[in-house]
Amino acid sequence: MILIRISQLKDKIKILFDSYHLYHLPQFEPLIDLLKDDDMFDIFHSTSNEIPKQEFELCVSILKKKPGVFITANSEAERQNKIHNLDLDFFICGWSRYDIDKYVSRKTIVGMIYHGIGIKPSYWLDNHHRLDIRFVEGEYRVQQLKQNGVKTRLAITGFMKLDPIFQKNKIDTNLIRKKYNLDPNKKTILFAPTFYPSSVEPIGMKLGEYTKGYNVLIKPHLWTVFLNKFAELDHNKKNKIFNNLNEKYDHIHLISPQEYNIIPFYKVSDVLLTEASSTIYEMMACGKPVIVNRFFKLKLSHRIFRKRLYKKRLNQQMEEDISNFCFEAHKPSDIPMAIDSALHNFDRKKNNMKRYQENMLFKLDGLSAHRAKNILLSYRK
Repeated sequence: MILIRISQLKDKIKILFDSYHLYHLPQFEPLIDLLKDDDMFDIFHSTSNEIPKQEFELCVSILKKKPGVFITANSEAERQNKIHNLDLDFFICGWSRYDIDKYVSRKTIVGMIYHGIGIKPSYWLDNHHRLDIRFVEGEYRVQQLKQNGVKTRLAITGFMKLDPIFQKNKIDTNLIRKKYNLDPNKKTILFAPTFYPSSVEPIGMKLGEYTKGYNVLIKPHLWTVFLNKFAELDHNKKNKIFNNLNEKYDHIHLISPQEYNIIPFYKVSDVLLTEASSTIYEMMACGKPVIVNRFFKLKLSHRIFRKRLYKKRLNQQMEEDISNFCFEAHKPSDIPMAIDSALHNFDRKKNNMKRYQENMLFKLDGLSAHRAKNILLSYRK
């Protein structure tokens, strides 16, 4: 019935990208950039009124500059009504942990471009009953979703967020190097810690000493920046460490939340330093070495009951698998040696990384958004 109704439409195709959080937007941008040049589509944007004030204000300022119409509201209830009244053809979300039913009509096709490809069980637990289709990055994930009971239509497109990496002249690396004053004679380390479980506090200011001789770019997770606390853990301590490192060490550069998309920074970096994060697989797509920190500041319940960490936050099998293609630091003082190994012994990890890359990520050709667009258009047939 849905297919018939859409096929009968003579008006433009109305599609809304719901950047509930700012970090959802990079997944949408390649598709937005593609659709903006097609007269068949009317594009709308929105963000939640219930996210932290600082994040909300930044997200609004960014979305208002995007092609299309930004839906503004004074409350979440008003936002729901405004979006519902658009009678959309497509509603695209980056997660589904909210009452999607209240935002869409019965005819609306709800699609999800999930906000990450990491190792957290939320990947398959986050599956609202109203979802019609999920755009998936590869066959491995399709099988994983099916094994965990997901019945939603699964369409393999590749990971859209990565498209700009594989498109010629899409990212100006010289501009980034100049902006952050990166020494061309030094290798660049991208430190991209996740919000939880995180290694930031155990490393602390020692990162400055461990990385002398390199350029370092720090890209905090946006939840670390905007949420004061997660569970009983204080994010303000992490932000203080980031700011102190940036001020004390000339070779360390802190990336501001205004530069919300990490993708351009992979292009200028030689090594990624992170934890259990989607960034592992994003850097893997670039064919560059990754160092995974195996030490964390954990909340009390995860320190006492370690199995809860894997049940709720991490997928243990995938967590173990990354040892096959990543380098590891089991304590902060391992970092200098891990960096040296990553830069000089990457050949012994390359074949494993290539195998996981092919399994996890479908067609690294910069055309994932094109495949997604074709799937959207198929609903009109």
